[in-house]
Amino acid sequence: MTMRKTLAWISMLVALSGGCAAVVGSGGTLADGAPGPDFVTASAVPLDRDRPARVALGPLRFLGALDIAGGDRVGGLSGLWVSPDGGRFVAVGDTGLVADGRIAGDTDGRLAGMAELRVRPLAVEEGVSRRKRRTDAEDLTRLPDGGWLVSLERDHRILRYPAGDHGPQGTPTPIPLPPGVAEGSPDNGGLEALTLLSDGRLLTIEEGGDDGRPDRRAWIARPGLPEVGVSAGGLPRSAADWQPFTYRAAPRYRPTSAAPLPDGGVLVLERSVSLLGGWSSRLVRVTPQQLRAGGIVEGEELGRLEAPLLNDNFEGVATRPGPAGETLVYLISDNNFSPLQRTYLLMFALPGPSS
Repeated sequence: MTMRKTLAWISMLVALSGGCAAVVGSGGTLADGAPGPDFVTASAVPLDRDRPARVALGPLRFLGALDIAGGDRVGGLSGLWVSPDGGRFVAVGDTGLVADGRIAGDTDGRLAGMAELRVRPLAVEEGVSRRKRRTDAEDLTRLPDGGWLVSLERDHRILRYPAGDHGPQGTPTPIPLPPGVAEGSPDNGGLEALTLLSDGRLLTIEEGGDDGRPDRRAWIARPGLPEVGVSAGGLPRSAADWQPFTYRAAPRYRPTSAAPLPDGGVLVLERSVSLLGGWSSRLVRVTPQQLRAGGIVEGEELGRLEAPLLNDNFEGVATRPGPAGETLVYLISDNNFSPLQRTYLLMFALPGPSS
């Protein structure tokens, strides 16, 4: 979701927290394929502008950040996927936007720039829609057959898209939702986090209402439903194929995205905003042993992004294997198309096995 009910002047407390450096990557193409040399710029920003040499966030090692400026054409990005080689990304936005492009790294493996950015509207069942209720995309995950799943709220559903290298496109088909989501989730607090675990099971977490309660509904698709192109576990064929559990966030935080870990666990991104503290995000690691039906999951906090560190409305997280056995973690922020906020892409390394 995009926190649009939060007073706009709260954003002024935390906007532009990182500061800008020199442009390190630019250029892109428009949705019709025409060149757009001034369409997007990607400027390097430090994790801590007061201490630009800082690279540690708990066990995470900072590997660079980009401030992506795309005018009124790129923003609102809520879900993120990065290719296994780190060369490409796809993001979906809660205004019905799909963005994909190339990510560049330097010789030290740090995030250096981006190019070939393309944007287009996200097609839903009836085609391209201008109705916010139909296009409020919150997260995405890629299937082993090259297809895509996208979770949407307001008109709550999970859509499956055909295989394609540039993100979800074409005519989607809905898959069964967990029980009670369609009629019981808040309009602006539906299935915010969606990911495919390393064992092939599908996981989703509801953001829920802004009620201060830490417990959120969550589900894992029951194993034993294989289908062509999908690894063990398959996709749910009915609401009964979802196994419920409870995800317990930190006080005042709500889950916004999830990404798989190689051991079968998951990284969950949580986000909070307050009048005095501004934006705050935390990364939480959940072990595979915790992911069981009926359980209450309270993961291990790895680190928080909040003042004086680079911070904004972070809503998307993605992971991929690193070259030295680590897991590389990417975060993206939703700028709400506000001039007081930014679209940041961050990269970290998490020690541990990557496969």
